[in-house]
Amino acid sequence: MTETIADLVACEDVLTFVNAAITGTGQREFHDEAFEQRLSLGFLHEYMRENYRELYAATLALDVNDHNAALIIRGLLTAAGDADPARRRLEGRLIARRLKLLPPQRVYRLFRALRRDGVNNRRTRAIIRDWLVARPDLAFDAVKYRGALKDTVRHSHFDPRALVPRAPEHVRDEIGGMLHGRTGRPFTTPIFETWRQAHYAHEAVYELPFTVAEGFAARHGIPRRRLLERAEKSMTRLERLRLQGHAWENRAPIDLDLATVPLTRLATYVLSLPLDERSRRRAELTGALRAAARRAAG
Repeated sequence: MTETIADLVACEDVLTFVNAAITGTGQREFHDEAFEQRLSLGFLHEYMRENYRELYAATLALDVNDHNAALIIRGLLTAAGDADPARRRLEGRLIARRLKLLPPQRVYRLFRALRRDGVNNRRTRAIIRDWLVARPDLAFDAVKYRGALKDTVRHSHFDPRALVPRAPEHVRDEIGGMLHGRTGRPFTTPIFETWRQAHYAHEAVYELPFTVAEGFAARHGIPRRRLLERAEKSMTRLERLRLQGHAWENRAPIDLDLATVPLTRLATYVLSLPLDERSRRRAELTGALRAAARRAAG
């Protein structure tokens, strides 16, 4: 046996962290065994980063959940001075790869967290810039995630035009005005113009991404039931799932194919239903859960 006590301790530490990073979702304490019960997820991240930084970064290549992946990226970028140039380059590649897999709303929350942390070094700006430039439709992001994108651009001192190098000229010309809330003269970019018109016209509200439409609906006093009925086509699959309860309360049923919902989201949705509704829909929900489990298992 060639392992030393230090090696065994390191293995246990890494396994403890990976186990938490796969299953922990931000609760105050992660419960598994007595040892884990005494350690918060935040402490585990800090402990791993300080003692096993190379392995800590490498966990981004594992199946850690999105919450912990964002925490790892934040920790690595915040403590960039602790790594030598070669390690920072490797970390940069791991971070860039994982950012592509994260939902955009979580990435924008991460960027805002880095702004609050005051992290604005050259490597961080390059990683953020590359992610933004690679976005399939930054004009859409400029509407749906306008506040977060505006904060990111301002904090990193980006020229908005440079973030959409392959977009039509009118998008490049107008994205800066969109981020700064220009509502005076019309936009040429359709989604920007819809957003501008939504300040004045109810009909434009229903054409916007649903989370944006919700804000305008509150401003205009549009009834919830009407919003759900008219803006349903702009909802994402997960928004439809989240709004099932609201739709029931407002008697505006939302069309949702449960067979397309990921297992974890579906299980959360099922557990959120009242017991009598679960009982009434037992066959439907059981079938959907089994199908989702089969998809997850490959």
